[in-house]
Amino acid sequence: MRTSNSPTNAPLNAWYAVAAAHEVGRTPLARRLAGDRIVVYRDSRGDAVVLTDRCAHRPIALSAGRLVGDDIVAPYTGWRYAPDGTCVSVPTQPNVPVGAGVRSYPVHEDGSFVWVWAGVPGLAALSRPPATEWLRADGWAHFGNSWETGADLRLLQDNFADITHVAQVDAAIAPPALLSATMPPLDVRVTETSVEFSRTYPQTEVAPWQAQVMGLDEAGRYVQTEHGAFVSPGLWVDRWVVEADEPREFVFTHALTPLDNQVTGHIWTVSRNFALGAAAEGTLFPIFEAYYQRVREILEGMQEMVNDDGPGADVNLAADAAVTQVRRIMDRLVADEAR
Repeated sequence: MRTSNSPTNAPLNAWYAVAAAHEVGRTPLARRLAGDRIVVYRDSRGDAVVLTDRCAHRPIALSAGRLVGDDIVAPYTGWRYAPDGTCVSVPTQPNVPVGAGVRSYPVHEDGSFVWVWAGVPGLAALSRPPATEWLRADGWAHFGNSWETGADLRLLQDNFADITHVAQVDAAIAPPALLSATMPPLDVRVTETSVEFSRTYPQTEVAPWQAQVMGLDEAGRYVQTEHGAFVSPGLWVDRWVVEADEPREFVFTHALTPLDNQVTGHIWTVSRNFALGAAAEGTLFPIFEAYYQRVREILEGMQEMVNDDGPGADVNLAADAAVTQVRRIMDRLVADEAR
């Protein structure tokens, strides 16, 4: 079963990160999830609360209201809602209208993201939220950003499922291993709800910026491995490992949330297990932010073309093996909910 405002191309029975954990506090935060307005805040114990961002009495946003203890009070109407969405008081009469309230969403917080279940509430307990333990592990440094991309969730997933385009988007950032005319075979592993893949490149040089931050000889040659994982509809994780005296590893975490059928929330984090200081971040952050901004522009251009001309028929290559499997899982999840 699907809600009336939900996009038809993203499953609702899934966990999506509506905010980074540090963004949520005692000031109500307006967000969107699968076509619906939601409000996010913390109660007096620090637990995240997510409700429909619309008063049951009049079309006014709860996110524009105020918190009183654990409850949120709508502006204009003065209706007061508990964390479970129940209306607990109204200003003009002693009794609350029977059944008055707003939807409350299942929430899970892991210290990095506030995950929200967009679908049937009773099914949330049957699905484990995605794990992102490396974002809180010792021996790692992180940086990132977040924004909205004017493109369907599926276009972002297609993008992350094939990194061979990196060399076409920005040759300066691409590891030389991606510039080979012949790519090593892609090892793809599929479960009912996830896709993992890996590819090992023979010894080759690293990019100059990689050699600088990794402390490697720019003329040296290193085995390098690419790992990718469609963990869930709302989480994609890529890894790039350079096998040196001690492996240097990047982890690219992408929390993806369908805001509606043509806009996707994107929280991206780049993690590394080397050069943990601020100097390396000063070098890396502008490189990756510029790259992801460029990808964002490209995907938004794709969405415009699809809007104008229709989806069309893609001609796929061997490198699209992971893309194909991710699409099949997404199609099946959406179809299952339509029954």
